[in-house]
Amino acid sequence: MTHEQQINTSFVKDDNEATVVCPDCDLAKNVSVEKFRNHQHKIKVKCTCGHIFEIMLEFRRHRRKETTLTGAYTPETPSMRGGAVTVVNLSLSGACFQIRGKHDVQIGQQGAINFILDDRKQTVFFKNVIIRSVRENRIGCEFIEDQAYEPALGFYLQP
Repeated sequence: MTHEQQINTSFVKDDNEATVVCPDCDLAKNVSVEKFRNHQHKIKVKCTCGHIFEIMLEFRRHRRKETTLTGAYTPETPSMRGGAVTVVNLSLSGACFQIRGKHDVQIGQQGAINFILDDRKQTVFFKNVIIRSVRENRIGCEFIEDQAYEPALGFYLQP
């Protein structure tokens, strides 16, 4: 496999199956990938035509879009620090942001994030969130489901 070859992504369905398409012969096959959940997300596949290729397995519920949106994070507890953030990726159910400077954001903490989409309307979003991951200044959060589906966000996230 050369470095110029693109690694395709296959989204895993609720039944732990992914559709794998050979980039050489276009053969598509549904395969069980349950054994890779919580472990390996890039796997090597050998097609019946003999072609060997790699795919990334995406276990997320929704596609993520890479972004550089300006915003702010406000923790639910006033004694904890929030601050200015850059939303680095976004999906229908959550976001990943980088917070500037020191912070005391912790997994399980609730708060709110607000940001402005870089769409024509400069749509402003305010979302209640729960923190799901913290890796130094990179924070992953899930939108709290008490809010209705946002059509502007769905449109923005279309491929």
